[in-house]
Amino acid sequence: MKRKRLAKRSPRHLPPGSEPGPIHIPQSSGVPVIGIFAYGPDSVHEDPDADISTIAKLRETFPVIWVDVVLSGDATLLSGLGDAFGLHKLALEDVVNTHQRPKVEEYHDHLFIIALMLNEHENDETEQVSFFLGDGYLITFQERSGDCFSRVRDRILQGKGRIRGAGSDYLCYALLDTIVDGFFPALEHLGETLEDLEDRVVSKPDPGNVAELHDMKRSLLMLRRAIWPQREMLNSLIRDEHPLISAQTTPFLRDCYDHTIQLMDIVETYREIASGLVDVYISSISVKLNEVMKVLTIVATLFMPLGFIASLYGMNFDRTTSPWNMPELGWYFGYVFAVSLMVASASGLFWYIWKKGWLK
Repeated sequence: MKRKRLAKRSPRHLPPGSEPGPIHIPQSSGVPVIGIFAYGPDSVHEDPDADISTIAKLRETFPVIWVDVVLSGDATLLSGLGDAFGLHKLALEDVVNTHQRPKVEEYHDHLFIIALMLNEHENDETEQVSFFLGDGYLITFQERSGDCFSRVRDRILQGKGRIRGAGSDYLCYALLDTIVDGFFPALEHLGETLEDLEDRVVSKPDPGNVAELHDMKRSLLMLRRAIWPQREMLNSLIRDEHPLISAQTTPFLRDCYDHTIQLMDIVETYREIASGLVDVYISSISVKLNEVMKVLTIVATLFMPLGFIASLYGMNFDRTTSPWNMPELGWYFGYVFAVSLMVASASGLFWYIWKKGWLK
């Protein structure tokens, strides 16, 4: 069975001792695409392929603006956004170096948040999503195209819920909540796979089950590494009372934090089940081996007296030398006697083994 390898993150491209702050774009980065949502309680403006020049005008017109950048592969673009919104250079450097742990960093007029989002097509890959939350704006940076934010965009366009009447902090919560909730379908799929694997390990253990269990444990470890620091990040947003997070948004963040706790409980439960299935597999193999050894032992035990009798009458003593040398060989019923003795010995042993219950 061909095992599936988990995707590896690209190594850090900056050598040790490099100056902090400058933006170094990896060669693998693609051409960035900027999507803008500017909205208020009564109106909304969507521009799926915008440029920096339109941002200043939209900020003057709408209370909230969401700038979504996909594939941050342009240092000029990042510097321009940084100058337009006053973003810190160290935070912009972390946007490009997509190996960061989920965290929250507070600057003088904005918050920098990093979260890990599951790939919508591959449940064993995560991508870094960077957030710059400020007064009336939210800027997001994604590693690749394709995300789980479509429902949030629909809510903005259709004016559903309270998102159009709330500030940028509520928009940030809505996106973080979508990222967190995206882990539930992946865990549900892993749970179904784990149940199926558990049935196969118990009923019909196979050497391939060990490889599947190992891959399952690695996938769960990847999810744990993504969920655990995000729980700490959300807890920091709730606990530290950032001025950019309103009191009306805090209860929603607390609910999102509760979801991460549920995710961690599920992950830890599945990890314990996966670890226990390894022991179940070893026990199942041992039980089957014991069954085989029991059958072979019974067969060998039944043939032991037969081999003894056959070897006894197979000794080549000269009958002409002494009348005591194998007198049964000259008897008219000697062969019938030997066969009857073998049958009686084997039948007696079989009856004894059956009486003891060793055949059950």
